Amino acid sequence: MNATTKNMIEIAERLGRRGFTVAGVELRTPDGRVWSIDAATAGGFRLFEIDPDGRRGPEEHDAIDGDTWHASDLVDYLDAVGRPKAPPPSRTTHPTA
Repeated sequence: MNATTKNMIEIAERLGRRGFTVAGVELRTPDGRVWSIDAATAGGFRLFEIDPDGRRGPEEHDAIDGDTWHASDLVDYLDAVGRPKAPPPSRTTHPTA
């Protein structure tokens, strides 16, 4: 866990002890995309990918079984889609004309 994440967890805990509700979080995946996770009213979470240009607005990513995610499924999904893409393998042969 890096220092930024640790500090954000600490402030959320302190706010919660004072009666505040932390209703969502913003995160950056290793590939550089920005996401918003919002607490759903019926439990679970909703996931939005934030458009870097701000022109389209946030794009919701629904869970397989509806629009709310269970925490473990959400973490697994973000881990799978948020990794930097591997570069394509280099060509060993040259195409012929």
